[in-house]
Amino acid sequence: MSLLQEERSAETRRRLLDATVACLYERGYAGTTTTEIATRAGVSRGAQLHHFPKKDELVVSALEHVLALRLTELAHAVAEPPPGNREARLLQLIDKMWPIFKGPTFYAWLELVVASRTDPALNEAVAAVSERFGEGFIKNFGEVLAWPADREPELLELISVLFCHFESMAMERVLSATDDRDSPEFTRALETLKKLASHLLQSANLPESEINEEVTRR
Repeated sequence: MSLLQEERSAETRRRLLDATVACLYERGYAGTTTTEIATRAGVSRGAQLHHFPKKDELVVSALEHVLALRLTELAHAVAEPPPGNREARLLQLIDKMWPIFKGPTFYAWLELVVASRTDPALNEAVAAVSERFGEGFIKNFGEVLAWPADREPELLELISVLFCHFESMAMERVLSATDDRDSPEFTRALETLKKLASHLLQSANLPESEINEEVTRR
């Protein structure tokens, strides 16, 4: 296969995966069909079947694609750590993370998680991708906060609280939000999360000198 053919093939796959994520977000898992995906991607059914002969193969590949998108969103969120101490960074990271959890990739991911409950093969794929996403998130989050390597349990506790809170807020939005704006209820919930996260950070009693040294290196 020539370089041009490889590029075209990669572009077709990307369009199919992007269309799958959009379809999951807008129509849910039940409404995500290979015909709909091909139409959204602007490719023929033959091209779609060439790259992904079965819906299961396409969905599993979409899982990987969603993972990559979410990690990219996270990387953008932490690309420019705010100046200041560890707590200031944490609070600003929370502000940057919330849009990720109320965006299309999270809801596409949620559709796949729910569908995997009764589909063993899909459940296995979802669990594996979720584990890799968690590993990437922990690594990036720890680096931004200059978290000491020997204090990982405290970092995992903080991340667990953030994820549980963000995910519950995102699911609540399904029932109450009609647009991208946050109601006073969600604004209060975000402020509550910040207070809780600050408390956990203070309880960890980390040496502030480490983040000061990291800021100096930057």
